[in-house]
Amino acid sequence: MNNILTLFIIISVLILLPGLQSAPKKDFFDNPFPLTVTKGMQGYLAFLVLFHQLSFQINKMPLYKGRLDSFSEIGVLIVGFYFFFSGYGLIVSVNTKKEYLKTFLIRRVFTVLVPFFLCNYAYMVTTLLCGNQYSTKQLILAFFGVILLNDHMWFAVEIMLLYVVFFLLFSYVPSKKLRFLFMGLFVAILIIVSFLLGHNMNSGIQMNWLQGEWWYNTTLLFYLGMLFAETKEQILPFVKKHYIPLVLVFTVLFFLFWKLTGYMLQNHGYWTETKDSMGYLDKLMTLGVQLPAVICFEILLLLLFMKVHFQNRTLEFLGKISLEVILIEKVFMLLLEDICIHGDYRLYIVLTVLLTIIAATIINRIKLIVLEKK
Repeated sequence: MNNILTLFIIISVLILLPGLQSAPKKDFFDNPFPLTVTKGMQGYLAFLVLFHQLSFQINKMPLYKGRLDSFSEIGVLIVGFYFFFSGYGLIVSVNTKKEYLKTFLIRRVFTVLVPFFLCNYAYMVTTLLCGNQYSTKQLILAFFGVILLNDHMWFAVEIMLLYVVFFLLFSYVPSKKLRFLFMGLFVAILIIVSFLLGHNMNSGIQMNWLQGEWWYNTTLLFYLGMLFAETKEQILPFVKKHYIPLVLVFTVLFFLFWKLTGYMLQNHGYWTETKDSMGYLDKLMTLGVQLPAVICFEILLLLLFMKVHFQNRTLEFLGKISLEVILIEKVFMLLLEDICIHGDYRLYIVLTVLLTIIAATIINRIKLIVLEKK
């Protein structure tokens, strides 16, 4: 085991274990998925995302020898968790909080919008300082977020789209069944359109909305989270009754689909587009095994939360800045790149993680000040 991976495991233990709670033997938590636990887990997963993105960034460096390769494929599982509990949280809040929708746009959409633009401008300035050149049109479009210079920011755009449509449906459609039906249709359309658009193969500078498999290979989890929140009272008694068999079944299914995902990514994948073909069959086959793998993984986390809760101040802190971490991390990956190329990649990793967390904390504080004024 290499030093970087050993350090990561030690830090993970220090983050997760303090305050660990477990349900009594042969029993379950009365509230299996409290916001404090799911939000804290989002914080830890944002920490994982840092290493996931770093694994791609340092893979081309001369002294690097694959020490973070184990993080390279986990991003899709993490994003699936974010989408699932975003959808889950919306339904729980609508069902339990009076007049929740009256402050929805500020508390949900602006919570994403403010750090999105702050991080967007930070990345624009960073790339310009590093010598990147853009046309006037690209700068204007990037300034308003119409195109994304930083491909890590796609999640913020998509989650805002989902939030706005959710708000419109749950504010103006009186029938609950129709709300869920139309929300499901919107998610399906979003997935299909992104799937058909493929990748932006003509420019290495900008990332267009809805182009790339990351825009659609986990989006369904948002809707599944909504459905689970609405039906969990009917589902959980069955789950409690058959808990051990369900754990075993979904563990086997996850590893099966995850193995198949690896095979598909190596032999088919999402990037087989040519001038003459969009490679839709390869994309569909890959999605057909990757999406079930993600769903099985999230189900296993749900089963885990029924018995074990990770909850402490560190997770609470990371949960508060999780979005900001994801949006700002690439700024420091770019700024510190020379250290990795001409120096020690381990120093590059440590500095990137520390500076990302510091910057994310500052941006989160600015966001709170802006929201308080609104």
